[in-house]
Amino acid sequence: MSPPPPLPPLGSFLTPGDGNRLRDLLAFALAVEAARPLAPNGIEGLRREADAALEGYAFRSLHNRVEEIRLAAVQDHLGRLRPPPGFMTLVAANLVALLLLAGGALLAWRHYGPALLGWIGA
Repeated sequence: MSPPPPLPPLGSFLTPGDGNRLRDLLAFALAVEAARPLAPNGIEGLRREADAALEGYAFRSLHNRVEEIRLAAVQDHLGRLRPPPGFMTLVAANLVALLLLAGGALLAWRHYGPALLGWIGA
């Protein structure tokens, strides 16, 4: 078994400033994981691959966080709603509606009943 090819030192992956440190460290880790000699523009290619991996991770993380926030908002909204009416409340409401309908029909019959019978021709 042959030893892995030598890699450039970590310093050759790092760019000046702290803005790209994570990308540069990930590019170095990708080079170590590949364990193969670098191509002529290997470091730049690894940086692009690291950028793509970080961008994909950021998108997935943001998407998951948005889903968590949306779920929390729905649960909060559902917690504020009053409970639905019970069975006995619905039965009582239907009985009141039937009594109002019967009273309206009785009043209508008293007022329009004879004219309606004459109009029908009975």
